[in-house]
Amino acid sequence: MKLFDPSLAFYKGNTHAHTTDSDGRATPEECMRQYKAAGYDFLAITDHWHVHGEGNYHGMLIVPGAEYDFPFPAQTLHLVCLFPDEKLSAVIRRDCTHREVIRLVNAAGGVAIAAHPAWSLNTTEFLCSLAGVDIAEVYNTMSDEPYNAPRGNAESLLDVAAANGKLYRLAAADDAHFYQGEQCVSYIMVQAEALTVPAILGALRQGRFYASQGPRFKNIEVSGREIFVETSPVSRITFISNAFWIDSRSAQGENLTQRRYTARRDEAYVRIQITDRDGKKAWSNPIALL
Repeated sequence: MKLFDPSLAFYKGNTHAHTTDSDGRATPEECMRQYKAAGYDFLAITDHWHVHGEGNYHGMLIVPGAEYDFPFPAQTLHLVCLFPDEKLSAVIRRDCTHREVIRLVNAAGGVAIAAHPAWSLNTTEFLCSLAGVDIAEVYNTMSDEPYNAPRGNAESLLDVAAANGKLYRLAAADDAHFYQGEQCVSYIMVQAEALTVPAILGALRQGRFYASQGPRFKNIEVSGREIFVETSPVSRITFISNAFWIDSRSAQGENLTQRRYTARRDEAYVRIQITDRDGKKAWSNPIALL
């Protein structure tokens, strides 16, 4: 089974950005201009409790979105929510609980993403309890150094959640605020039938995407417990699962472009992580194994 359809195009997008409509330092126009210049196909401007509507910026699709935050005693929850139509977000009010927001977003045909879970100090138990949220940010540029405390990378946290039964699909996003180098760094590659809001949201719900900072996945095939991956030239290909130790699960070298891996019986899922010579990464979604 091929996880990617060779007949469908990939679209590069950022699903998390802020502007002067909340606490960002760039105007919406400036934000869109920078992402368009960097070659993005779509962008969601997700200001806090403020929805930006669908649009088209010189060929770059604008997906309606907003970010909603919910404080808890020892952690916080930030939900990046994408909508098929900005009018459908009108039912979300500031007195809504996080569970109500998740329910309303899904009922509207939208997508809810758990933002920067490591930065938010989310616990495994909390992440596993988020019914209706199937995507989490494995990497958030703004939540890492030099812009923030070094909690932008949520790989290990999401692996623990996966080992406990919650297999989040993995997104990467910038969460741009300052526009001092954190913009246009981390993104998702979405394989959709068209560059439209319904097609992008549908692909996100179906898991037809991967997260990246530069490296590309060209092909992932699954046959039983055997996984084959083809990539752009990278320096490391690693297969990561709930198993603690597996010899040769990570290959290192120059210009690696493919690798085959056979999962053991005790591996409930496998995800693939690739790293190029500059240290930039890409993350596949976890693959559930029967």
